[in-house]
Amino acid sequence: MRAAANPPISLDDGAAGSRRRGLMQRLGMRGILELGGIYAALVLVLFETVYPLLWVLFGSLKTKQEMLSNVWGPPSSLVLQNYADAWRIAGMGSRIVNSIFVTGSALIILVAVATPCAYAVARLRFPGRGLVVAVAVAAMLVPPQVMAIPLFLVARDLGLINSRLGIAFIYAATSLPLSVFILRSFFITLPADLEDAARIDGASRLEILIHIMLPLVRPGVALILIFGFIEIWNDFFLAFLLLRDPLVQTIPLGLVSFFQQYDSLWTLYFAALTITTLPVIVVFVAMQRQFIAGLTAGAVKG
Repeated sequence: MRAAANPPISLDDGAAGSRRRGLMQRLGMRGILELGGIYAALVLVLFETVYPLLWVLFGSLKTKQEMLSNVWGPPSSLVLQNYADAWRIAGMGSRIVNSIFVTGSALIILVAVATPCAYAVARLRFPGRGLVVAVAVAAMLVPPQVMAIPLFLVARDLGLINSRLGIAFIYAATSLPLSVFILRSFFITLPADLEDAARIDGASRLEILIHIMLPLVRPGVALILIFGFIEIWNDFFLAFLLLRDPLVQTIPLGLVSFFQQYDSLWTLYFAALTITTLPVIVVFVAMQRQFIAGLTAGAVKG
């Protein structure tokens, strides 16, 4: 028996085609153009987001001569020695340990302080509560660069210069206003009946916060952890101001080692930048669900 020249058309294919034609008719020409514009804008945003990362990765794998002759394209060969040289020149081993210690300590301090503070201004009634919120919002508008001189003098008087734990406290303090503001919005959306029931059962305010409220605001905690991690891990200004000893310096301070008086080691700089950026990407990918939940939780009061 001779086989059919064309494969049979299934009912599912016909139904899918009918749905597409129906969708096109409902959208009309104007709707199709708007939809195409939306997808074009999304593709443009995706390109602007991904290509800089690829450009840094490409630059880290090129030779110095190829970096000058082929700035934007991919490398012709992979020069993995750039990563070894960048690791050695910048002293990345000790700096990574310092960055992990400083960032981890700062985030622990930040959550331990911001959570009860946000709970107090959101759930308790006391004189001056509105003033506390206003001061927190106003502090968000003041960049640390403006307070460089008084901050350095206070850190010097307290013995926090060249102290990893000392700068962790300062990082936590600079991130505190935004964290309190974010967590406060989460605590406000929680129903008061939960607290009332716990108080009737004899729970204290601290027990209510730890066992009842804190599990319900985990998206908010994850949100301030992500924001705090990105800000502290990549910070150069405060680390340059307070960490003068190379033994306690963090990763961003090591990146200046590739810029010399008469030469700039761009390929090694891109290699070190790739090493620095990789933990941020990993953390964001690992916590993207919590990040999205933190952005959308509390948007509607349920």
